[in-house]
Amino acid sequence: MPAEQASKVLTQKDPMVGLPPNNFEEPNASRRMWIVVPLVVWLLVLVLSGCAARFTVSQAAAVMGRTPVDTKHGEFWWACRFRVIWTSEKEPDWAVDLLLAHAAVQPVLKDYASKISTWRFHRRAARDGAGHQFSFLFYTDPGTAAEIIHRIEESSIVRDASTAGIVERIIVDDPANPSKPGIEDTSDRHWSPALQRIWPVYIMGVSSLWLGLINEAMVDIPGTGDEIHGLLDRYRQADARINSIWYQEAQHALLHHLNAIFGYKPMLMRKEMSF
Repeated sequence: MPAEQASKVLTQKDPMVGLPPNNFEEPNASRRMWIVVPLVVWLLVLVLSGCAARFTVSQAAAVMGRTPVDTKHGEFWWACRFRVIWTSEKEPDWAVDLLLAHAAVQPVLKDYASKISTWRFHRRAARDGAGHQFSFLFYTDPGTAAEIIHRIEESSIVRDASTAGIVERIIVDDPANPSKPGIEDTSDRHWSPALQRIWPVYIMGVSSLWLGLINEAMVDIPGTGDEIHGLLDRYRQADARINSIWYQEAQHALLHHLNAIFGYKPMLMRKEMSF
């Protein structure tokens, strides 16, 4: 503010001068200080506590009203791993993963949706000790985990796949011995802690998208009866359709829009990957 304007402001007559005294105004300045100082201190404490609360929420990484890192409710990660038979002379039959996800796991997901905080699928096939393995991982309390594992083990689809020589065995966690309480406990330990905590939300969305594509593909694939080999043939057709969608549309629908969310920033590629 220019000096001449400031001078005018300072020399203006106080508009309150000559008005009747305010009955609620303390005439004694020292008494006013006894009110103002505690008030300022109280406000400062309130602001600081608010900052602390906001810091806690950001650390907890609340997503859609939930707090993924909050383990106060006794939730843990659990896994049902299906070891798929894979002979040495053949390529892995990836359609088996679709069969298990859609026919065996999806009914459980629907029934226990309100009790499962986070879930995801994992698919892999390599010539090692694990071989071709399809996994369903979920985050819930031990009691619910016991029910889910029992349902999957008793599934008629799983039983038929085992009898038909499609699934070798099921490996499940023991609900009586939980060992992974942290939401980040199934994330890659090489990642930053923040990414480890939030990644389960992302991969659950990806798994849900993949399962939804199976639902879409299976709607108009002809087939009668529930004989396991005939059913698996239908899932092979569904797998082919989904592979086509991935090949033709994933660059824009998935990778481009993922890049857009992160502001089109460049990505460090540490090794060659198959997209």
